[in-house]
Amino acid sequence: MATRYRIEGFPRGWFMVLFSDELAVGAMHKMKYFGRSLMAWRGEDGVARIMDAHCPHLGANIAAGGKVEGNTVVCPFHLWRFDTLGQCVEIPYCDGPISKKATLGSWPVIERNGMIFVWHHPEGEGPDFDVPSLPNDGSSEWTPWRHHVLRIKTHSKEIVENVVDLAHFMPVHGTHVETFVNEFDGHKAIQRTKGTAYPRGGGKDRFELDAIYYGPGYQISDMRGYLHSLLVNAHTMIDEHTLDLRFGVSLKPRGSSEHNDAFAEAYIKNLTTGFLEDVEIWENKVYRDTPLLARSDGPIMKLRRWYAQFYTQDGPRGASATGLQPGGPWQVGRLQSGAAPVDEEEE
Repeated sequence: MATRYRIEGFPRGWFMVLFSDELAVGAMHKMKYFGRSLMAWRGEDGVARIMDAHCPHLGANIAAGGKVEGNTVVCPFHLWRFDTLGQCVEIPYCDGPISKKATLGSWPVIERNGMIFVWHHPEGEGPDFDVPSLPNDGSSEWTPWRHHVLRIKTHSKEIVENVVDLAHFMPVHGTHVETFVNEFDGHKAIQRTKGTAYPRGGGKDRFELDAIYYGPGYQISDMRGYLHSLLVNAHTMIDEHTLDLRFGVSLKPRGSSEHNDAFAEAYIKNLTTGFLEDVEIWENKVYRDTPLLARSDGPIMKLRRWYAQFYTQDGPRGASATGLQPGGPWQVGRLQSGAAPVDEEEE
């Protein structure tokens, strides 16, 4: 009998919330993820930071009308000022000492590969795996990311199952797959594929692809076809029924820049079309805890065991208990490699 995995709430992991070019110096971005109101901001030092958005004073959302000044943020309601650690450093109408409780929760952040990631753990623990550097990070040999975002009414567990779902590629995307192999290695879920894609705009593209999830919501595909490309697929939960899906492409050029720009635009259109084909399925399906599987369906239950490792065993506490502290000791440069191994036994 297949095992049921309790997948509720929000998993632990690194989650992409913005591409770097979406957050300029001096800018602030209002957002909601993991059931919490957050703000991303970039001070004059160029560092991207993510903090809880609601002021500890009377609860205003600082990202809704607040501003960045130097390396501080200022609440629009009463002009309380907070520093890079989330500590209030100025109350303009008060000369007395400022309570140490006047703080904003500060979240662990990595900015890498032209993307901004936040670490979420339902119990507030620090990172236990890293975000890898990609070949295009800081390289002039690759084009900048062309990217897009979709807001989807589904759960991340539906999207991540595509990594093992061989049978959907032809009926949903018109892609002919010749070889298809899955591997599970700690916090990574890997798909290795060879086949032929038939873009909706016409033509065909023979390809080889290594698609790797690094944790439960961030996938990089290294695709060698007509061009060498890197594809990012990142989904981050807003609430338990809604997520933002960010995706983009970076190309290793051949030929003129105009040709590559046109190809990148066409690629993004095809990616968008492909994801919308999936969205039609995701937003209208139900999740089967014990699916009736055919022999050639792929290692779906093994994938679910892999995904379940990112949830606490006693049930997630999600938005109600991040336990984050302002300026917490997030030693991103000293991360442990890998998460707990996954049971490889087939259901």
